[in-house]
Amino acid sequence: MTLRKRNELKSLFKNKSRLSEAHFAELIDAMLNKRDDQFHGVWKPGQTYQKGDVVYYDRALWEMQTETEICAKDGQQPGIGSDWKSLLKELEQKVDKLQQELDALRKEFNDYKQSIERRLQLLAKFIPILFLGLAIAFIWLFGESTRHVLFGVG
Repeated sequence: MTLRKRNELKSLFKNKSRLSEAHFAELIDAMLNKRDDQFHGVWKPGQTYQKGDVVYYDRALWEMQTETEICAKDGQQPGIGSDWKSLLKELEQKVDKLQQELDALRKEFNDYKQSIERRLQLLAKFIPILFLGLAIAFIWLFGESTRHVLFGVG
């Protein structure tokens, strides 16, 4: 029996045609057709892989990139050469890079926060002196304006 692609079999269901036992058998076989899925489970040496095939290796999914079919050997595992590409590994590397950048930003923010806290502490020390100076200035202005009003001294 020739394996048919699932999309081909799905069209039978969409056309409202009367389905036979053979159609269901073909559908079941198509569901188990790994070449259609291109997922081959765990990477194994000695197995042939084509472009687009997906395997599980080193806690990641890897997709075959080269145009030519290969017979996998030890030393050609995913991640060693350019035959395989893992989006998961790329994402892990990007996450690690973002984590390092986040750690650097967190350190810079904490340093900035500490410098602002030191400045606020210094400002808190000078606020009473500032208010004392303002109070003296207002008392002097009030005294001078009162003297000017009462005595008319210019």
